[in-house]
Amino acid sequence: MLCGVLAFLTGEVNTAAICSEPSNLAEQYSQYMANGSESNMREYLESSTTNSMVSDEEEEVIYGNKICPASIKSITTDPKSSVFERTTCPYFLVASHLSTRYPKIITEARCKCMRCVPLDENAQSDQTRCEPVYRPVRVLFRTGSCVNGVYQYVPSVHMKQEGCTCVRATEALSGSGSTSNDDPPPM
Repeated sequence: MLCGVLAFLTGEVNTAAICSEPSNLAEQYSQYMANGSESNMREYLESSTTNSMVSDEEEEVIYGNKICPASIKSITTDPKSSVFERTTCPYFLVASHLSTRYPKIITEARCKCMRCVPLDENAQSDQTRCEPVYRPVRVLFRTGSCVNGVYQYVPSVHMKQEGCTCVRATEALSGSGSTSNDDPPPM
């Protein structure tokens, strides 16, 4: 009772304590996926969604490891192995969890190496680098708005990292300075 009076007097309400997830969130998502008339890329271009990690986003490695192979000999040739284990830009898979997104968990790739693994054992190339490959996927994002005790979600697009590819290095953009595989390339 005292909390309710304080909330009334201050005008502040802790929505996390009184707001819950919609019981039909999966159905809302299914309808969003079924009713899409525009391409995911057009939605992405019109969306304000970015690839930067959101504050409560967590990642867990679910397949592979983070170790960049030292040479081509370190890369498996086993035909039963996954493509991401045999490429010159190997990557591992993570479960990206974000509580304000639906689906809450999305499997994504993360590059192991900054530079492509050289095909020649004695070569060290500054002319190639590994870059993430993205694909737009439809998601629902929680708005922060609570109506009748239920969080509200809006359609959006998330750029899902699907893999990594070896590309020729470009000259650094002035002021950029970022060479990390964790940062998406400038679009």
